[in-house]
Formats: sequence, structure tokens, C-alpha cells
Amino acid sequence: MRRSLILVLLVAAAACGPRRSADPTTTDPGLSTAGSKADGAVAERSEFACVDHPLIDAWEYRLRTERAFRITTIDSLTRGNQYLGRFHEILRDAGLPTGLALLPVVESSFRVNARGRGGSVGLWQLQAPTARRFGLLVNKRHDERLDPDRATQAAVAYLAMLHDRYEDWPLALAAYNAGEGRVDRALKRLPGADYWDLIAARHLSKITGDYVPRFFATVRMAEAGPAC
Repeated sequence: MRRSLILVLLVAAAACGPRRSADPTTTDPGLSTAGSKADGAVAERSEFACVDHPLIDAWEYRLRTERAFRITTIDSLTRGNQYLGRFHEILRDAGLPTGLALLPVVESSFRVNARGRGGSVGLWQLQAPTARRFGLLVNKRHDERLDPDRATQAAVAYLAMLHDRYEDWPLALAAYNAGEGRVDRALKRLPGADYWDLIAARHLSKITGDYVPRFFATVRMAEAGPAC
């Protein structure tokens, strides 16, 4: 019943198009219901909801209008309801934007047991070396990447490190997706560039070129709160 109601609301809202090209106070009731209000708290808006770029607009349009993306996003947010309150706490304690709690929508569709082709596991799709680097136990008997709380603490520590390194969230998120080495090599080819410059110059892969704007579009749609 809940999923059906969310879908009806979202379909009704889809005709509105991307938020930045319409009334900036317009929210998507379907995704907002599934996302930021999941923990019963007063809705809040992270800084990510106000990031503006044509690639984000394009991804928001796809999430609203393409059935497969729309259903996947709704299902992911619905699964994530049970985790978002705790994830917000962990992010606040680390001094990071609470919008990062929605990164598993893009990473794993909020499936705890998700496994990627490259060996990544869990909600945050951590590779085993990265997981161990940030204190998780990963061996044949036990894999803490499957523990939502422990995995989130490790992912948040990794994200904090990446932001300290690049001093820019789009670049930090690109490194989370592609690895620091690839981002560093791209920056060497185009010194002083930001993430959007690197994508325009095709110095990062198409996967990473979709990953970051899709995440920002997901946050923009899912978070309720005052206009930017």
C-alpha cells in the first residue's frame, strides 16, 4: 500500500520536470515521503539539494520521467527508510552533510547484501581493502560490510577523508566511485579543474560522469524542506 501511494504521488509530480527549471519551491511528494521523512523527524535539507548544474537537471528529469529509474528510486528509498535516521546521526557526528545518507540509493539501491562485479559489498559498496583501511573486519568468516551501522561508519570516515583531500564534494564523490588514483590522474591532466571540468574534458569515465549528478538529483528530489 505504501509503495503504491508513493508511486501515484510521484507519477502525478513527474510532469513538473526538474526543480531548477520550474518553481524552486516545488517538491516531489512521492520521493520526499519515501526519503527525508522516513525517520519521523522534521524534514531537513542538506547542501547537496541546492547544487545546480545542467547534468543534475538532466538526471532529475530521467528519475522523474523514465519508468525504470523512477521505480528503482522509489523502491530504494522505501528500503532505506529504516536506516536514514541512524545514518543522519552518524553523519552529523562526523560533521558531514546529512544528504550523504542517500548515497546508497545510487550505490546499492539500499540492498544490504548487494554485491558488485568488482568485489564491492553492502549498502555502501565498499571494496575489501577500503573496508579494512577504515576498521572493518573482512575475512572468510565475517564481513562487516554487511553490517549497516559499522559499514556506514567506515563509509563516512572514507568520505570525510576524501573531502579533506579534494576540498570539494563532487570530486570527493567521484573518488569514492572511481578511486583516488583515477581522480588524481585526471587532475594532473587538467590542473585546477573541478569535477564538472573533468567530465566535460572526458578525463573521467562515463560511469563516474553519471554517478555524481545522479546522486545530486536523487538528493534534490528526495529531500523536503525550504527552497534553496
